[in-house]
Order: sequence, then C-alpha cells, then structure tokens
Amino acid sequence: MTERKAGLGLRGVFVRYVGRMFVTRFIGLLIFFIVILQMLDLLNNSTEIYAADGADWRSIVNYIALRSPQIASQFAPFAALLGVVATLSTLNQRSEITIMRSAGMSAQRVLRPIGVVCLMIVIAHVAFHEFVVVRATERLSYWEANDYAVNLPPQKETRTNVTFANGEEFIDAASAAREDGVTHLDDVIIYKLNDDGLAETVEEAERATFQAGVGWVLENVRTLSVLGNEVIRQASKPWETTLDPAILFAVTLKPERTSIPTLLAQIRELRRNSASVSNEMTSLYSRLSKPLATLLMPLLGAIAGYGVMRSGAQLMRAATGAAIGFAYFVSENLMLALGKLGAVPPIFGAFFPLAIFLIVGIALLVAMEN
Repeated sequence: MTERKAGLGLRGVFVRYVGRMFVTRFIGLLIFFIVILQMLDLLNNSTEIYAADGADWRSIVNYIALRSPQIASQFAPFAALLGVVATLSTLNQRSEITIMRSAGMSAQRVLRPIGVVCLMIVIAHVAFHEFVVVRATERLSYWEANDYAVNLPPQKETRTNVTFANGEEFIDAASAAREDGVTHLDDVIIYKLNDDGLAETVEEAERATFQAGVGWVLENVRTLSVLGNEVIRQASKPWETTLDPAILFAVTLKPERTSIPTLLAQIRELRRNSASVSNEMTSLYSRLSKPLATLLMPLLGAIAGYGVMRSGAQLMRAATGAAIGFAYFVSENLMLALGKLGAVPPIFGAFFPLAIFLIVGIALLVAMEN
C-alpha cells in the first residue's frame, strides 16, 4: 500500500511537472510570435499610421493594442504545437519519459497533463476571441478605413469597401452607413450586367440614398453605355433596383468583426431572404474548430517524445511532429476557404481537417504505445 501511494505521488509530481513545462513553453512561444509578427506588421504600416495629422507614438501603441489580439488568436494553436514538440523532446532527451513508462505509465497518461492544459487554452481562446479579438478587429478596420485618423469619432453602423452582387447588378461602394432609418452609399459604381454576365452600362454616383416610401436616389450621376460609348450626366435620378438595405447590411457584415449573436442574426436575415450563407456558416463553425485545433496538438506532436534516443533521431522526430501539425494548418485554411465559397458544406469545411487529423493522431499514439 505504501509503495502504491508512493507511485501515485510520483505520478502526481510528474503530471504537475509536465503541465508547468508545457505552459512555460507555450506562453514563451506565443509571446515570441506576437513580438516578431507585430514588428513585421509595424514595418509595413508605420508610415501610413504616422501620415495622419497629429499622429505620434500613441497611435503606434493604439495600433499594437488592436493588432496584437488578432496575432495571439491566430497563432495560439501553432504555439501549442511547438510547445508540445519542445516539451516532449526535452523529456525524451532527459530519459524522463522512459523512466515513467518503465514505472507503468502509458503514453496516454504521459500526454494527459498536456491535454488538460490544452483544454484550458481552448476555453480561454474561445472567450478571448469573442470578447477581445472581435471588438479589436472591428475598431482596427474602422480606423484603417479612415486612414488612421487621430481623435476619430465613435463608429456608427458603417460598412467600408462594400462589394456585392444583387441580381443583374454588381455594386461597388466606398462605404455604407445607416442612421435614423436613412441608408447612404458613398462613391457608388453600379455595373448593369447582361445575360452573359458582361457589363452593359456603368453608373457612377457620388451618393445613393434610401428612405422608406421614397426608395433609392442617386446623386451626381454619370452613366456610361458600354455598347454606345455614350456618357450621360445627371444631378440626381431614381435608382430602379431591388436592393433591400437590410440585406445590404447583412451581406456586407464581416464575420471576423462580428460577435456570435450578431452573426447568428445575420444568418437568419440572409436565410429569410433566400441568400447564400456559406461564408457566414463556415465562419461561425470556425469559431469553434480553430480553438479546438489546440486539443489536437498533443496527438500530432507526440511523435517527438517517443522512440530510442539517438543522435539526429530526436531532431527528426521533432521535425516530423511539427511538419504534421503544419500540414493540418494548411489543410484547415484550404477547407475553410472552400466552405466559404460554397464548394463544400460549411460544417465539412470547418471540421473535416480536425476529424481526419484526429484519426491520424490517434493512430500515431496507438502505434507508439505498441
């Protein structure tokens, strides 16, 4: 009985030891990614930030505060993968895994503390993305659209860089805003398409305004007939279109800048009007599938901790574990893109790579156990 208690105590010490080792490496790698990528990002954008009137070092600090959460959310699973590889490689180099396996611990028991920490990271990742990243992304996009202006007023219900198709029209606008029941589109270009999908006429307007009971009105309009090569200028004219402002704001809502409740409302609005929701549904599912990838990393990186310790063999196993994880991220991005385009069902695009690599990870773990 005394020996059994001693064994359980040893295993408890090992679990805490491995958990702390993984947490330390994960946090260190995540900070490394944030610092390096933030520096590279600033090299590309610092000139535009300082070009705004009155910009100073506080503009740079504000940019870092809004951009860093995006980097942290994006690279958390990759930091977890490298953290797993580094942790297990260190334990194998010190023969600590061999000792614990000799003491009767299975490969699953060795990986359990890392899995528990990864589960905590997943929960924190979901909450962090929903309450921090979404808001930071929305504010940063609004700031970028206004050329990093200093003392920018609070954002209203506004869309920037609006581009979408509506029936036989293709519409491009610099911005769309809605206030007190009135909808405005600024710097509008309307392409009227024929049955072959080619532009017959192009209308450019300084502004398009929608009011209930009045409809759409274009201001300062210039109409170009592609076939007749004729330009007609008008101070204003009615815009004969089926464009619904509610659909306009639902279609142009960016999922990455949207909270889950707002995204669900957008999906309901689009479905009510029989519009495609592939992009929105895939983005919704990815809110869960991307953080869940962290739970997959102990399985994909486990190959780094098992096998006979030889010169060069450990490095090869660590590189193999990292390569398998990198292959997962490539396939994840590919399937998400296909899901957003509607080429595959949204749930398939979000969770198929997770399911396939889960099977691969379990197969590797069973092979190492045997």
